[in-house]
Formats: sequence, C-alpha cells, structure tokens
Amino acid sequence: MHITYVKYAGKKVDPDRVNWYDKSIDVLIDNYFNTGDICVYESTLRLLEPPTGEFYLNIDEPVNPDVVSRLKALGSTLVLRGSNYLHEQMNWGYFDDWLKALDLPVVACGMGAQAETDRPIEFSPQSRYVWKHIADHCQTIGVRGAFSAETLKHNGVGNIEIVGCPSLFRARNRDLALEPAPGGPRRVSFSVRREVDVTYASDPVEFVETQKRIIAKLDLVADLYLSCHGEPEEKAFFYRAPRAREEATARLVASGWFDHASGGVLKRLYESKLYYFSRPSDYDYYAPQFDAALGYRVHAVLPAAALGVPAAMFDYDTRSRELAETFDLPLYKPDEFERMTLAEAFAPERFDKFNSRFKERYDRMKHFFVKNGVSTRM
Repeated sequence: MHITYVKYAGKKVDPDRVNWYDKSIDVLIDNYFNTGDICVYESTLRLLEPPTGEFYLNIDEPVNPDVVSRLKALGSTLVLRGSNYLHEQMNWGYFDDWLKALDLPVVACGMGAQAETDRPIEFSPQSRYVWKHIADHCQTIGVRGAFSAETLKHNGVGNIEIVGCPSLFRARNRDLALEPAPGGPRRVSFSVRREVDVTYASDPVEFVETQKRIIAKLDLVADLYLSCHGEPEEKAFFYRAPRAREEATARLVASGWFDHASGGVLKRLYESKLYYFSRPSDYDYYAPQFDAALGYRVHAVLPAAALGVPAAMFDYDTRSRELAETFDLPLYKPDEFERMTLAEAFAPERFDKFNSRFKERYDRMKHFFVKNGVSTRM
C-alpha cells in the first residue's frame, strides 16, 4: 500500500521512529516545538504496517498537477495525523483543494477538539468544507472522545467513531495492565506545562499557581522528576547552556514561575531533575523508570501508560478530560488532587476500569484502521 502523510511532524528515520527535524542547538533551545505532535505521528506509524511507498504532502502549498497525477496513479491513501484540529482558528491551507483534486481515500485518526470548556465550537467555512470532504473519503473519522464527536456533529459531520489517541497503543501490547506500586508510588515523573492561554484553561493564572503548589507538595513526599515538552526556558536548563540558562532564569523570575514561595524548589528541580525529549523513542527509555506519571502534558501521560506505568491526568481542559474519560484513566481536578495523598490518587482500584476495558479499546482502534482500508501491526 502507498501512503501519503498529511500534517506529519518530525522526520521519519525508520518504521518505528521519528526524530525532530534537523535543527542546530540554538534553534532547538530558543524555539518552542510541540513534542506531542511528534509523539502522535510516531505512534500512528507504529500501529500501521510499513507502506510499500510513501509521500509527504505539504498542504500549505497550492495543488501541483504532477503530484496529483502521481499519487492517483499509485492509488495512495491519505493519512491525517491526529491533533487538535477542531477549533475556530484552524487554518487548513490548501488542503480542501488537494482533497478535491486527489479524490483518494483518507484515514483520519485521533482527531480532537480544543477549548477551555465543554462549549459549542463553530467551524470556519473553510473547516466545514474540509471536514465534509474528509468525511466523504473515509468510512469513519476517528476522534479521541465524546466532546470531539459532538463538535463534529454540531458542524454537520456524522460518520464518526470514538477511538481515543494512537499514543496509548504505541507499544502494541493488547495485554497492557496498569498496576500501582504497593503503598503508593515512590519515584514520580511530573510533566510541566507553563505555556497556556484561555483556549486551554479558563483561568491561566490559577492554572500556573496550582501547578507550582502541586510540584512543591510532590517534592516533599516523592522522588520527583520533571519532564518538559517544548518550552525554550526548560530546554536551556536541560542542555546546561550557561548563557541561555541565565537568560531563561531571568524570564522565569520575571514571569513569576520562579517566585518567592515555590521558586527555590522549582529551580533546584530544574537544575538537577529535569528531563527533555525531542524524540518519543527517548521517552520510551525514560518513562519505565518511574512508579507513576502525571502532570499537565497528555503526551507524557499516555505514552507512559502505554508502557505499563500507572498514569493519571489533571482535569484542566477538554482534551485531557475527554481522553481520561475515553480510556478510564484517573482524572483529578488540581484542587482535588492537592487534598489527596499519592497512595490515594494511585490506589489500585482506580485502574480497574482501565484494565478491564483495555483489550476492547485496543481492538476498536485496530478495527478502525482495518475498516478504513489500511493494514496494521496491532
């Protein structure tokens, strides 16, 4: 089968691995890169059979008749990588023109809505056209949860199936079960997210302050490590670049992240126990060293769970909420979590539903790909 990847992220280096694009260290540190997109792309590759041929379609470029002729002759299938595409500001470039010109099958898996609360999302005319044409070229559109399904229905798209996110299945382990450590986790990985606005949290200031309090509390009761997922300041600390770290420290102080209350704890953790990965395969090595994974990055929590690490999510936006609900992972409001012990938050019974239903969800994802015409390795 020939596959054309749309909205790909990173550089595929083998059937199971994606690296970030070749960038110099100064560009890597100084710019924000979304490592979640890379993880979803690589996870999708891991679930599919390696194609006999492949092409990468840049939808920001106008339709090229030569490319159209070539892909149609090959009978290619368009694979749209999952992400937060269902929102008011989404810009699809020339994708609708490509869809109409190519008239090829589409596989769209892990599509998600993004908003600060569960509210109706009104697509732009361009997005409505794109989703209509995607729907016309696939059996079903795979969405990550109920809110994303309702968003598509609200905008006139009906052939939808809730499948979750490929990242939870990236290990291709149908027998996966999450078993918390007796007495609660001791070594914990916490994923940090400072980069937030009103599209992710209804109160960004409280979001940040609560996160700092949780980190400080966890540091008192666990062997705590932090993982970062794209922000330049954290990368400056991870790469131990002296001048960049000095500048990052100044920005973190000025923003209030390194404040008088918890700033000392955060700075110490940043200097000694902060991890960054630009390749999802690096996280495959990092995550299994912990008894638990939690935090504010969906694509730190799900890949850890995929490897058998008990994982929990914070309820702070529609994306984290619907994925936790889709997979029956523990979900805590931050202020609720602050009142709990780690043993309570990671009690074995909190993972009973996840464990009992995982095989069914694994099979649903596999069957989604099959019914949409692609072979899997699941």
